[in-house]
Amino acid sequence: MKFLSVENLEAGYGGPPVISGISLELEPGEFLAVCGPNGSGKSTLVKAIQKLTPWLRGKITVNGRNLFELRTRQIASLLAYVPQVFEPIFDFSVEETVAMARYYRQPGRLAGFSERDRAAVEEAMKLAEVFELREKKLNELSGGERQRVLISRALAQDTPVLLLDEPSSHLDLNFQLQVYRLLQELQKDRGKAILVAEHNLNLAAAYCSSLVFIKDGKIIARGRPQELLEKELIKKTFRVEVEVRTNRSTGLPEISLVHPGPDRGLIQTRAATRNTAEEER
Repeated sequence: MKFLSVENLEAGYGGPPVISGISLELEPGEFLAVCGPNGSGKSTLVKAIQKLTPWLRGKITVNGRNLFELRTRQIASLLAYVPQVFEPIFDFSVEETVAMARYYRQPGRLAGFSERDRAAVEEAMKLAEVFELREKKLNELSGGERQRVLISRALAQDTPVLLLDEPSSHLDLNFQLQVYRLLQELQKDRGKAILVAEHNLNLAAAYCSSLVFIKDGKIIARGRPQELLEKELIKKTFRVEVEVRTNRSTGLPEISLVHPGPDRGLIQTRAATRNTAEEER
């Protein structure tokens, strides 16, 4: 069963469409990474799926329901979102920020938190390892700590679908692994459908069940990591030379950049990149 379905989606910000002709599906228990170069439309796609772009056209269904016919509270019961960049405007504490995820479940504006709400907030803070920071204000936190708070808030929302925009950004290597292990556990143990926009191909290949490559606002490939981590496809998508090898611990492919030799400077490298782009046209 396809829990999330996107058909012929176009979205933008007032000018030409940033993404167009996008169609994809997400099943319960699937972990999908949308990968592409900067400016390819990854973040726009994640926002468009939630009706967060100024201009939007196409069809989006969640659990068989037309997203364009749903109210904000109804969407919040189905989709949780972790943005890439977050600058706090108000001086809320960590616990207050995570607790905001439960408001859509309140039967009325004056309804108080239930024990179930409190338990969900506490569990989410512990899963994202921000429980010890719960009394701190957001303005007191580092960028990585804020990112974990946003992930905690999305977990507290307890939705069947999680959408994350570059969840590894601002995190050190240890927490990148911890976040992706947590997402993989939610996928496998709780059947969450997870979609991430991600620039780190090695991280995505190690933890995601499928990948989508996007370039110039269009999907150019979709498949398992073993199928998409291939030299020529990566060169076509990212305009960069890579080496592909097998990771000893996972048995999955991983990449490393091919760096130009000492006799090949930056100008020559850029010229070669331009030639590649012209050949593609």
